[in-house]
Amino acid sequence: MGPSSPSKTWRAWAHGIGLVLAVCGASPAWGSGWEVEYDAPATLFMDRSYLFVSPSKIHRAGDPESPTPLLFESWIAPNLFLPQLHYGDFRGKGGEYFLSLVLTPAIRLRMLSTDSSPVIPPSFLPKLTFQVAHLRLLPGSSGENAPTRGLALASHVIIGHYSNGQDGCFYGNQTGTDPHCTPEEGQLPLNELTGSFSTNLLRLELWALLAMDVSPNLDNAWLLGGRAYWEFNAAVGPGGISGEQRAVYGNGHWGLSWVGERMWHQHRFRAEALLSCPYGETPRQGATLALEVAANPRWGAGFGLFARYVHGQDYYNILFLERVNLWQFGLVFELNPNASLKASTEGRPPGFQ
Repeated sequence: MGPSSPSKTWRAWAHGIGLVLAVCGASPAWGSGWEVEYDAPATLFMDRSYLFVSPSKIHRAGDPESPTPLLFESWIAPNLFLPQLHYGDFRGKGGEYFLSLVLTPAIRLRMLSTDSSPVIPPSFLPKLTFQVAHLRLLPGSSGENAPTRGLALASHVIIGHYSNGQDGCFYGNQTGTDPHCTPEEGQLPLNELTGSFSTNLLRLELWALLAMDVSPNLDNAWLLGGRAYWEFNAAVGPGGISGEQRAVYGNGHWGLSWVGERMWHQHRFRAEALLSCPYGETPRQGATLALEVAANPRWGAGFGLFARYVHGQDYYNILFLERVNLWQFGLVFELNPNASLKASTEGRPPGFQ
């Protein structure tokens, strides 16, 4: 399969820009009545950071020591907010709207338990997220001392890049450096040790979260929600996907996730499932399922403990053809480093003052 035509690529970007304009146009009183939040942005539906170990081994084609024990892995995803725009009040009839522009210079790093070259090529995943979010109370939630219900909705338009910083040839039977490789048309397996992996991407996400039995002091609640996303690998710009990588990696991914959370005296307990699947790839890879549970105690100041199981494709850059069954245990961090959360004086949750 060759690279997608420029018309298809630009059409995908145009659809993303069109979604931005549509959600902006749907917001009430667009252009008037908006206030700027500098100190404590509402951090809805943002990426988490992780640091974990695993008893599972990592397989890499071409590594004589493979499969290799994993020493540790980290997912570092700081969410850097530009000043955020707010409109309305979440307790009012029309609810509250937020417009956010968030830069996330994410990186994933694996360190193997080997004597030589323990750190394998990292995953670089910088992205820019435009978010339109809406928060409101649901009917029947106006009692002053009664439990309330609320709804949070959001749409994301994300422009990002995903690469491993290598310049080796993509296939294992090729020699040279990318893009000057011999033979010109390679064959599987991939060069999973030094092969170049790179793509630009457009990602669209829809989020929903329902809050039930929220106590008046906001210390206790039940949360249920999920998201749907569609992602397209683009050849536009520096680092865009090559035709040979698109043929194997695919045109993009789609996915669904579900989350349930219990907040009890400000301690949070979460269970989450994610189903993702590539499309347009050869050979066919099938879906990947990830199941995660986590506990974030109030005294953890954003840190918590988690456990995760992953079955399907390896998510780590050029290792995407490896089939994995991974168990992961470690720390999760959900508080953004730039957010100075305010103490509530009006019964509003942090980030909504």
